[in-house]
Amino acid sequence: MTTIGPSLIITGEITSREDITIHGRVKGQVRMDAGALLVAPTGNVDANVQGTRVTVHGTVAGDVAAAERIELTPTADVTGTLTTPAVVLHDGARFNGVVDMDKAAKAKMRKSVSAAA
Repeated sequence: MTTIGPSLIITGEITSREDITIHGRVKGQVRMDAGALLVAPTGNVDANVQGTRVTVHGTVAGDVAAAERIELTPTADVTGTLTTPAVVLHDGARFNGVVDMDKAAKAKMRKSVSAAA
């Protein structure tokens, strides 16, 4: 598991095959070939995100695509398009955007993750 600490600011592309927790700030793109992404309450992501499972406690501005599930907790603040077969939106979560739960979303995500590898 990789942790991006609260004092870190990363600009560019992150590609990972293991779980990542973001406490700091990321600008650019996050691609998870495997593993889960967790954006902590102090995390701020200004990026398009692609992965298997994504859980947001903090702030995300960008499109989020997950092959399995996206979860927005009560402290989440997300702006963008969510593409996934399953979305969990807790009471208190702030979301402004579009949700695409096309049944083919899981297949599309697996193909794009495989193509990127």
